[in-house]
Amino acid sequence: MDCSSFGLLFLVFMIERMRQVALFDQSSHHLNAGLGFFNACVLITSSWFVARANVFGRDGQFDAARRQLWIGMAIAAIFAVVKIFEYYVKVSAGITVKTNAFFLFYYALTGIHLVHYLGGMVILGILAQGPSPFLPEAEAKPHYLRWLEGGSLYWHMVDLLWIFIFSILYLIGAR
Repeated sequence: MDCSSFGLLFLVFMIERMRQVALFDQSSHHLNAGLGFFNACVLITSSWFVARANVFGRDGQFDAARRQLWIGMAIAAIFAVVKIFEYYVKVSAGITVKTNAFFLFYYALTGIHLVHYLGGMVILGILAQGPSPFLPEAEAKPHYLRWLEGGSLYWHMVDLLWIFIFSILYLIGAR
């Protein structure tokens, strides 16, 4: 799913929200905005370390870049723990995709985001291995830098998507 697909899903969510304002407002009260905000802070902090990895990589400091990626991933792992906890609390309370339209969107948006997050973690994990030992050094480093930059952009997009998801699910209609 690309950004335009998320954009379309956001648009459909907002149209449905306008049709059922009271239901969506009432349902959003069952979300923990504090945890959603905490997760936003986790991903923003993680993205900062990933951005630093790019700076170190461009300076040829590949060990430092790798360390920044590992730190970014360690911080980002908190996101999944919190999201799984949130899912557990919701399901334990009987709140599922079948509860109402709001929670269908909640699980769809956060679930699709979680899949992209996991893909990003895999990408960062591969990048944290450093330049390929199978390529000559003259080719490996520029090749690695291109992949580092591309992987970082993907990670920042995952972060940005969470900010949108957090805003429309946790904040609009919240008390």
